[in-house]
Amino acid sequence: MIKEEQKTFRFEVKIKLREGILDPQGATTFKVLRRLNYNVESVRFGKSIELEVKEDSYEAAKDKVREIAYKILTNPVLEDFEIIDLSRK
Repeated sequence: MIKEEQKTFRFEVKIKLREGILDPQGATTFKVLRRLNYNVESVRFGKSIELEVKEDSYEAAKDKVREIAYKILTNPVLEDFEIIDLSRK
């Protein structure tokens, strides 16, 4: 239930494959870029998801986003995530 005094907080969840996990999209893009003579060292793909959350405090909102990211948005075995606060930008 949403209370009147709750605030809206905005976050971005950046998701990428863990180190050592094969990134076929990144590998293919890397090969194409090198073939086109771009001097790139590596390419890795990821996802970016923005969430707006209503909570009583910043800490509660970030905890909720962390839970959502871990349980729903990512596969914790294969992916890492980073939470970025967009409310304070």
